[in-house]
Amino acid sequence: MNCVFCSSGNAVKNGKRRRSVRTKQSYICMNCGRQFVEADGFERMRHRPKVITRAIHMHEDGFSLSKVQNHLWQYDNVKVSRETISNWTRKYSVFLKSGARNGKTGDKWKDPRGREGRPRREGKRLRP
Repeated sequence: MNCVFCSSGNAVKNGKRRRSVRTKQSYICMNCGRQFVEADGFERMRHRPKVITRAIHMHEDGFSLSKVQNHLWQYDNVKVSRETISNWTRKYSVFLKSGARNGKTGDKWKDPRGREGRPRREGKRLRP
């Protein structure tokens, strides 16, 4: 394990960091003496990575933000806003397989003719 501060390979285990969200292995660098936790991509998140990834996958699979929000509240007892789910999708869909596979990485929608914008609703025409 390399130190995140001084990049030396002289780091040893130093117990565990227990939080309400999860428990992570803690390390201490023998060169600079600083303590750190190995980065996993979900730093400073209030919710469990399992809940975040489930919400992103549901949204990428076609569920609306409201339906994802309602599902998380009913089945996981997690109360999050639609904006939070949207931010998670924007932040993590690039790293998750479903986002890369479906091409949904927060970019604007493009129709087959190459125009950008929002997808049209039923009964409404796209402007030429």
